[in-house]
Amino acid sequence: MANDEVSSMMAQLGISDIDELFRDIPQSIRKKSIDLDDGISEFEIIRKAEERAARNSGYNFIKFLGCGIYDRVIPSAVDSIIGRSEFLTSYTPYQPEISQGMLQSMYEYQSIMSDLNGMDVTNSSMYDGFTALGEAVRMAYRINGKSEILVPENMYQSKTDVIRSYIWGLGIKLIPYRINRDTGYVDMEDVQGKLNDNTGAIVAENPNAYGILDENVLHLNDIKRQSLLITYFDPISLGAVKPPGSYGTDIAVADGQQLGIHPFLGGPLLGIMSFRKEYARKSPGRIIGESIDRDGKKAYVMTLQTREQHIRREKAMSNICTNQALMALAAAVYVSTLGAPGLRKVALTTMGRSRKLRTTISGIDGFDADLFSGTSFSDVPVKSSHPVVKIRKHLHDNRILGAVPLAKLMPAMEKHFPDTSFFSVTEKNDTSQIETLKEKLEEIQ
Repeated sequence: MANDEVSSMMAQLGISDIDELFRDIPQSIRKKSIDLDDGISEFEIIRKAEERAARNSGYNFIKFLGCGIYDRVIPSAVDSIIGRSEFLTSYTPYQPEISQGMLQSMYEYQSIMSDLNGMDVTNSSMYDGFTALGEAVRMAYRINGKSEILVPENMYQSKTDVIRSYIWGLGIKLIPYRINRDTGYVDMEDVQGKLNDNTGAIVAENPNAYGILDENVLHLNDIKRQSLLITYFDPISLGAVKPPGSYGTDIAVADGQQLGIHPFLGGPLLGIMSFRKEYARKSPGRIIGESIDRDGKKAYVMTLQTREQHIRREKAMSNICTNQALMALAAAVYVSTLGAPGLRKVALTTMGRSRKLRTTISGIDGFDADLFSGTSFSDVPVKSSHPVVKIRKHLHDNRILGAVPLAKLMPAMEKHFPDTSFFSVTEKNDTSQIETLKEKLEEIQ
């Protein structure tokens, strides 16, 4: 770009130096220069980038991380399809008739997710699981106008914070209910004791924040009275456990990162949101439908668009529910590629690995992975006689990532479970990796 063009743009922006564009970045963390020769070839650039990337902490480490973001096997078909320019550069359009391909992919995603979780309707995606849950609470309030929402006492603090941000100004109160500290299940008596005529919804997690597949969640519909049931589920677990729609869930939400999306610095993520059909007009986001054009050919249309502030303004169901069309496509391709047998295999393998992990770690002196009698899915809480920070450092020094502190995820529960951290498994964590973890944990003095 010519110098006079640069000068003109800087004058328009009211700056005297290009570096002022980056003034929000502290000087202490700015890169002063890049040690590369002039005129370097593309091949050499790539090689040097790979060499530097290999120095990153965590590169090729054994991973026992989870608690929301998981490292799973992703079929190559997923990246191949979402990398096509027709999808990669597209977005859910405002003139839907011109982007039939993208609309069809969203229609298929909605259909696949509804089949997976047993719900009537799924919107065409949201930003992530936590914000989808925030929207679900607002949606429940729109449906029945009741301002008390029952939530698990052990819900991640970050998840609760997102909900509070979404309900700010509405007068909605979050009322925590107890999780049994022996089984890891919902305390049904405590829930019943807190239900009243102003209870708008019960929020349940399955598996829950302790990683336990909660059998009592399946019975909340029997006691919920006039409130709604909002279930936050793990989509992979549905390969082996009952879907939310089968036990009376009104609104089902999840994060779809595990469905074909690579973990990368905390994202990108995918918010899955499904609900009973009678609540469709109270739902946020967009719903894609199938119709026919004037020539009688199949055509896809944006059937419902309740979120759009440019259309509905103050009547909008939400003005902030960003969709994730490309990630939704990844999820649709992932589930389609695995099919029901493949998803069941992944779920059962995960459960088997978590059982192996619990047994193995509990056999180490000073460690207890059997804190609850309930069945673990991916995340396993482990109590130790060693400080969590010491465990984390020793494992990291031995190229293993794990031991996510319980105190960081749910500070309110630390008093009940001190010196406790999470180790998580997926189908990638085979027996040899679990034995390596055991060996390194045994070394801690």
